[in-house]
Amino acid sequence: MSRESRLHFAITLAVVAVFAVIVYMIFFMERPTRDSAEEQRIDLQAMTAKRVPILLEFGKGWCRPCKYMKPILEDMAKEYGERAVVAAVDMDANYDLVRRFGVRVMPTQVFLWPDGREFFRNEGVLEREDIRTVFSKMGVNGAKGGQKQSRSAAGGQATREQLPEEA
Repeated sequence: MSRESRLHFAITLAVVAVFAVIVYMIFFMERPTRDSAEEQRIDLQAMTAKRVPILLEFGKGWCRPCKYMKPILEDMAKEYGERAVVAAVDMDANYDLVRRFGVRVMPTQVFLWPDGREFFRNEGVLEREDIRTVFSKMGVNGAKGGQKQSRSAAGGQATREQLPEEA
């Protein structure tokens, strides 16, 4: 094969590769629209007005651990109902909250007292039992029990070491 035909082949291959990337980006990548980004905005003031503990899970739609957390968060929201707020926070649509809470890793779960003060945070995946444990330490039981008296006045920030060891 002559040098000219190799160059022609390389250019053709590069053009096809660029075209394939463009087609992939247009048809297969998730892109939030302006309307969906507005729908994904979190109103923290409205959440704290409910006067219940809050779990904010910071992530992005393409993040694999965040996708793993999605059904866990849905289950926890159903389990705790009116006794706690469980919300997924899109980091692109809520950059103000990302900055406010200093989120550096996806996913990050931030538990807040009813008055909005941080109680506990976890970077990475947090399983159902760990979420139940944190809520229990905040004075909230799941579907099997009622709400305990809130300890928000005496609160403070918990650490990962305060969670019980996994069996």
